[in-house]
Amino acid sequence: MRRVLIYLLMLILFQSAVSSQETLEDFSDIDRAWDGQKSITNEQFEEAIDTLEGNKKKKEEKQRKKLIKRVGGGGSSLHPDLDPSGEIKPMGEVGEEEARILNVPVHLIMNGNKLEKGFYRILAERKKDKIYLLFYQSQFLKGKTEAVETNDDFGAETIDFVNLTPYNENYMRVEYGSLDLNAYAFIKYEQ
Repeated sequence: MRRVLIYLLMLILFQSAVSSQETLEDFSDIDRAWDGQKSITNEQFEEAIDTLEGNKKKKEEKQRKKLIKRVGGGGSSLHPDLDPSGEIKPMGEVGEEEARILNVPVHLIMNGNKLEKGFYRILAERKKDKIYLLFYQSQFLKGKTEAVETNDDFGAETIDFVNLTPYNENYMRVEYGSLDLNAYAFIKYEQ
């Protein structure tokens, strides 16, 4: 029985060696390898690439809307940068607005409403010669206060910044800076 198994094993190995040797030596069809393929023009290539990129953007937009619905949005946001139908930024790309995060260690009082302690993304908005600082958590606007535009950079080392400093016993001063404008606002707080 062992002899039969050894004989079959040797036969299989010999056949595989012969068939692999034949495939390595047979290059007669190499000249006809590209037969049947059409050449395309530059315009056709660009059109195909544009179609693929359009499909990719549609897929990203669909995923973004799905994610916003899952988080609890669904409608449009008060700020155009956070609108689900707005332009899609690639993941991981940190723009100037995403960089201004403020840790608020006290409860702030804005327009009679209490803004809880926490982390807020601060955006500035100019409307009819007035500047407003907007306090966001996720895509939700939590507070809005009027600010004063200034040329002072408050001693900041970067162009884009936001700081919260105590002004006196009742007020905190929010200092905001970006490429477009620098502003500050005094906001009442409670401990």
